[in-house]
Amino acid sequence: MLVNYSYHIWYKVCKVVRIKYKLSTNALLVLHGAYLYYTILNKSFTRFNLQNFVTYYNHVKIKYFVELLISKGYLIESGNYKGHLLYCISELGLQVINDLNKSYQEQLYIFCNKYSIEL
Repeated sequence: MLVNYSYHIWYKVCKVVRIKYKLSTNALLVLHGAYLYYTILNKSFTRFNLQNFVTYYNHVKIKYFVELLISKGYLIESGNYKGHLLYCISELGLQVINDLNKSYQEQLYIFCNKYSIEL
């Protein structure tokens, strides 16, 4: 059931972070996917890896979001593997993720109190 609550509050969670960092909800979703990939597998990723991990966007959209996140300093190029650029999340990107997590906890608390939901 927690997944349903998470989906409901995703845009509320993102609102504060979107405004603070001037990123769209989709860019935040891709950045969060990059963070999860990097954290779970503990290695740099290509755009193709990220596309397969996030699964919602095609290669054109992933390319756009990766370039946007690099231009803003949230992702960095970390090398080259067989002709493919590798990326990892930067310290600034980690700060965005921490703010997302903080906002999520706050919004989940507000939502659960409002509707008398116990987790």
